[in-house]
Amino acid sequence: MRPERPRVFGPVVDAETRCIHYSTPLDVIAIRFRCCGEFYPCHLCHADTVDHPAAQWEAGAKHERAVLCGVCGYVLTIEEYAGVETCPSCATRFNPGCKLHWELYFSRRHIRRQVRAAAKARCLTVLNQRSASTRDR
Repeated sequence: MRPERPRVFGPVVDAETRCIHYSTPLDVIAIRFRCCGEFYPCHLCHADTVDHPAAQWEAGAKHERAVLCGVCGYVLTIEEYAGVETCPSCATRFNPGCKLHWELYFSRRHIRRQVRAAAKARCLTVLNQRSASTRDR
């Protein structure tokens, strides 16, 4: 039997945790915020919904299950999420741009240069592909 899927708060627009701020096909994660222990699709949803400031997870919390795959309901540890591009449970691809906002959720000490650089490179590739396909129309 699968554990119950965590509830996601904020202005969620579908069952896969997309929100009014981020709703591309790859925007399928929610973050459990350290300050309140609740899952929100993004930092803007948290800010719009609660009356307290967000608090980042400390570097020692790398084993905390804090990232929810909105597709299958698997909850990744912070360390696990830092090292993957897809859900380890269902293989759904995550938006690489989410890792550009890493410091809004996790301590800067969690950031590995290669993770941040790789996420930025993937975002630039996606943007360049979109730009090229727009020009081709």
